[in-house]
Amino acid sequence: MRNREIKIFILGCIGLCLPFFLIAAAASREMLIVCVSLAAVLISAFCLFTAWRYRRLRQLNDQMRRVREGLYQMNPQDYEEGELSILHSEIYKVTVQLRESAEQLQAQQQFLSDSLSDISHQLKTPLTSMMMMVDLMQQPDMDTVRQQEFLRLIAAQLTRMRWLIQSLLKMAKLQAGAVQFLPNSITIRALINKALSQAEAEMLRNNVEWVLECPESFVLTVDENWTAEALGNILRNCAEHAPNGQIRILCTRTALVDQIVIEDNGEGIDPQDLPHLFERFYRGKNAKPDSVGIGLAMSQQILAAQAGTLSVESTPGRGSRFLIRFVRQVI
Repeated sequence: MRNREIKIFILGCIGLCLPFFLIAAAASREMLIVCVSLAAVLISAFCLFTAWRYRRLRQLNDQMRRVREGLYQMNPQDYEEGELSILHSEIYKVTVQLRESAEQLQAQQQFLSDSLSDISHQLKTPLTSMMMMVDLMQQPDMDTVRQQEFLRLIAAQLTRMRWLIQSLLKMAKLQAGAVQFLPNSITIRALINKALSQAEAEMLRNNVEWVLECPESFVLTVDENWTAEALGNILRNCAEHAPNGQIRILCTRTALVDQIVIEDNGEGIDPQDLPHLFERFYRGKNAKPDSVGIGLAMSQQILAAQAGTLSVESTPGRGSRFLIRFVRQVI
């Protein structure tokens, strides 16, 4: 009798039925029996309904307890009608939102763990190398020429580490959706020239020529800096694998798609590497010793964030062909 609702109901029934009982008792004994029986039936029906209702509420309470413990399984069809069905539906919606939030948090934690592991792995080798060179430079019999050579190597390693850290931070921001793209209209020639300036050192080092075949009127609406970096990564990759070769940059436009094709006549890509080429830190069979494997992955993320796509076709021994497509906005 600790339930306040039941107490109120029983007292109300007594107050409501007592006058009828008195009237029935005064009229006849049979009338009193009928009234008492009817009251007993009504009270029994109420008690059964209340027991069923509280059993359902206990089930909801158990489900909420499981949600609190991290178990998000709920059946949305357990309840069909009535107020409890509405309550269950709302609890189910909240449960779905909590489950999605938990999954997103878990994915973010996994991404953070993977990123830290990647950074640690990529920095471990150059740090170990620099520590060894510093130890050697501390030897009293080290000549000046050798010291200068070690200093040059350390400076090169530091430059590479700085680029690596910056690239990893950019990729983390891209994957987290924290990059704010600022699209503006730019001619494709201006965009590619900016990308070529970023890949110029790699092209000069590998003696690679380039040919640009794009109409002057070809205009894209993209974030200039980020898109130039994406194209620059592709150009550097082509130059790295096409020494003494040529890179052709072709532009085409249809009613639906703007397309940029960057192709080289280098060594090509092994068929087994093609499905994994845009994976972060993937190094194919033809990767150079100092290759990290994040340039193409970053390019794909940058383009995808701007509703673009990046794909590749390649024939070993004949070269590779990168296709960048942007869906045109139909007004």
